[in-house]
Amino acid sequence: MSNEFHIHHVNVNVDALGPAVAFYRDVIGLPLDATPDQGFPSQFFRLGATQQIHMNEMPDARGERGHFCIFVPDFMAVFLRAKAAGVIETETWGRVRMLPNGKMQMFVRDPSGNLIEIASAAGATIDPGLFADPLVEPKPGTFRMPPGTRGGHENA
Repeated sequence: MSNEFHIHHVNVNVDALGPAVAFYRDVIGLPLDATPDQGFPSQFFRLGATQQIHMNEMPDARGERGHFCIFVPDFMAVFLRAKAAGVIETETWGRVRMLPNGKMQMFVRDPSGNLIEIASAAGATIDPGLFADPLVEPKPGTFRMPPGTRGGHENA
């Protein structure tokens, strides 16, 4: 047995399974995985060789800032699909940005309001025109917020 910690799965509760499956499959690009009958509507998604997202259709309370992050192999493709779908979220953690380490970062909300961070590898191929988009910070930086505030952002 390995003594390395890793995440096996993240559980996401959604209001309606159909639109949520379409979002995670068609906008983010996650592959479906075998899903056992759990007695309620559900769908599993594969993340790499050993990780999954378990999606369940059931009511749940959702937070504003809590999220999980998915590394994607083609950030530009996900950005374009997310923009076309109108799901890029800039109010909570700010605009799409390149971090100082060269990784891209974007936040989207699924049809049920769950927040997902989308990340790229450092040095991923990014169209330079992306930085002229109003959803994107024009210069690399990190999200900054004064203590005690709920929104807004400034670039480092």
